[in-house]
Amino acid sequence: MGFHSQKFTQTEQNYPIYDREFLGVMRRLRCWSHLLKGTTIPVLVFTDHANLRYYREPRKIGPRVAGYLPEREQYNIILEYKPGATNRMDALSRRPDYEGPNPINNNVTVWPDHYFCNNHTSIQVFDMDSIGDNLDSCIKLAQYKEQPLLKKWAPTHNLSLLDSTHWYHGTALVVVADNALRRGVISLFHDHVTAGHAGITKTLQLITPYYWWPNLKTFITEYVKGCATCQMTKVNTHPTHPPMFPITPADNA
Repeated sequence: MGFHSQKFTQTEQNYPIYDREFLGVMRRLRCWSHLLKGTTIPVLVFTDHANLRYYREPRKIGPRVAGYLPEREQYNIILEYKPGATNRMDALSRRPDYEGPNPINNNVTVWPDHYFCNNHTSIQVFDMDSIGDNLDSCIKLAQYKEQPLLKKWAPTHNLSLLDSTHWYHGTALVVVADNALRRGVISLFHDHVTAGHAGITKTLQLITPYYWWPNLKTFITEYVKGCATCQMTKVNTHPTHPPMFPITPADNA
């Protein structure tokens, strides 16, 4: 008399119930294959699951079940369904005392006191909102000094005083002709640790809802192309290939 037990993997637990039952039968046959393969006397397989009857009708099967079929043909088996109340084949795996007392696992402190800190620790968090607020204040302050220029831009670029004080292009705050401020805007959306040095198009998409100035795309393009980090990590899609010279035999003098 023998006994075999094997747990399903996490992937196998997601199989349909009838596929799991099929796999269970195949695993038992594999365990005793040295005794069961090619027998002339049919091997009677008892099962307490009616789910295997699902395959008694023509079905569209997947590659998993299709892989079981050639292996199944090596056995001369007959399936017999016996309801759980009359099927005692699971007795060994369902003994009430199978788990049994385990004093080793009693009164175990999983997380002792030395794993816990006595004082709160401080963690540095990057606050993008506070950085943006400081930048907005600088841009708005710079607008006060450039009112004539902004009024000149207004009809051409459809600018408006959205809050009756500061100039906007739609919902984007207008950055006046100050390259330091403009580089600060791009640095916030491109160089910051949370930005990840995005490309030209992505950086433009991130900036345009919040900030605007004439020739914004050109300024971003030049900035990103001049970013040392981007250039070091950029993939060369047009590598140079050295010319190939044929190897010719040397002249025998």
